[in-house]
Amino acid sequence: MNASIHKDFDRERFSKHFVYESYDEETQLFFNRGSIGFVLLACPLAEASVSAQNEIAEFLKSDENLPAESSLQVLMIGSNNIEHFLSNWQSYRKGEIFIELANKRTEFLRDQAQKVGSIKDVVLLISVTIPNLNANIDDMIRRRDALKDTFRSIGLSTENVNAQQLLKFMRVIFGWPEEEHSNINQYEILSEQILSGDFSLFENDDCVNVNDDQIFISLEARKRPVEWKLSAMDLFLGNEMRRDEYIKSNFLIHFGLQILPNQAMERTAAITKREALERNINAGMGKFFPDIQQEAADLAGVVAALQSGDRVVNIHFNVIMFDKIKKAKQSASAFCSMLRRSGWYFVPCKYDHVAVLLAALPMQLVEQGPKGILGQNKTSGVGVALSSLGRGIKTVSVESKVLLPIIGEWKGDLSSPGMLLAGRRGQIMYWSPFGGALLPALNKNAAAPNENFNLCIAGVPGSGKSVFMQELMLSVLGVGGKVFVLDYGRSFKRTCLILGGSYIEFDMKNPVSINPFSEVPEDDSAKSIEARSDFLSNFPSILATMAAPQYGTSDLQQPMLQRALISAILPHI
Repeated sequence: MNASIHKDFDRERFSKHFVYESYDEETQLFFNRGSIGFVLLACPLAEASVSAQNEIAEFLKSDENLPAESSLQVLMIGSNNIEHFLSNWQSYRKGEIFIELANKRTEFLRDQAQKVGSIKDVVLLISVTIPNLNANIDDMIRRRDALKDTFRSIGLSTENVNAQQLLKFMRVIFGWPEEEHSNINQYEILSEQILSGDFSLFENDDCVNVNDDQIFISLEARKRPVEWKLSAMDLFLGNEMRRDEYIKSNFLIHFGLQILPNQAMERTAAITKREALERNINAGMGKFFPDIQQEAADLAGVVAALQSGDRVVNIHFNVIMFDKIKKAKQSASAFCSMLRRSGWYFVPCKYDHVAVLLAALPMQLVEQGPKGILGQNKTSGVGVALSSLGRGIKTVSVESKVLLPIIGEWKGDLSSPGMLLAGRRGQIMYWSPFGGALLPALNKNAAAPNENFNLCIAGVPGSGKSVFMQELMLSVLGVGGKVFVLDYGRSFKRTCLILGGSYIEFDMKNPVSINPFSEVPEDDSAKSIEARSDFLSNFPSILATMAAPQYGTSDLQQPMLQRALISAILPHI
């Protein structure tokens, strides 16, 4: 008698759709189901130049970097998971008052990220996949180094991603809170360790429901602007000149590229199509089909690119919103409206949400399939399947250089956890005018800091200049620093007294508050003579401000003050 599983328990495991199997610590490569690949982690660039586009285009052209049927993927992840930013910043606060202030601050920012969606962290996962289990390991390492060098040349620093890091990002995407993550089990394949034990998924025609309270909505571009540039990719995060125009839900922005096999055949097909269009135009078909002229011009550009060494590729470009049901739907609708102003026409996918989501994950685009009838290797995978359904776009690789989602907001100096701020589009960031000098113990091996720490803050009355400076002051005091403030408008008096500082007022009602001569050296050494000279040249202007703070001193009064100063100090030196 054969045992069978009851139909209520015979459920399909979603993890079987992941390709991840093992990770080699020595080579830092992933060995997947039907492929070998690597993943890089980076923070988005704040801007990009035309030369950056050209650097990317040159990398994509080379068969040494991306052989036939290989894939390059860039995944931008925007998540409300900012706990690592908050805990790192909080760990450097010292003193009871500053620890309590830090607790209040992090609690507020955490609430803004989770409930409102106004704060998030954006990272990049960049992956290359070769759908061949027999690929040369040294070649894979060389490709990784070449890709890192290319990105470094445009200002994008990358680091290798290990299995623990990759699983962390995948688990967060699929709703497994980071504080509940378990360590990697080295005796189990990676794909079986991505989802939590209570994970559930149900696909509708307009979204994917995950764990009852979260959905994924996949958007595809039906229309693209005629002209585009890499530096404009930050508009996908929102327009910084429009208040509150940013993505409020968690999101994925994915660009995937697959190098098509048999480039000679693809080049011949493009030339043949161009010639056919030219014959139709010469026959007068342009009168009846106005778009045929533009199509012919585009195809002529494609042929010219192919003849100059470019390659034919399939690209996949999608945006995915994932969050609570209401927030994800609102963000998807707002995103489509927001991008229309830039010439993009995004619409929700129909029926393919799971496939689009899987294709967006690192190293998921291609894999080695079963051998063909004649024993030849065949490439399969989610990306290949989507392309056969018309979801991919066949084009030349040079077009891809402007579509990589690598432009975002600045994260500040991660080695200088001074003030906690948020960008115009929600990116949480550290900021301090002192850079690594704020925490010298943390940056012992770093380059010598810039000694010019001058700062100017301008704004209309009531715009928050003093509030901002008080926050800067608190950030320095909180890490054990010292602060000296010249407070002309008494904006800092209350804060100074609350924090237990010394507030010195220069007023006729008060006795002498400070003796400017106490630090003037009296000996005859070279340094002392130089210090006295500097004092005598600089202090008269300060003395003039103290004597006549409203109207200043006249040309007659200024020399008199200077002579009085010299007469007062000379008998004592």
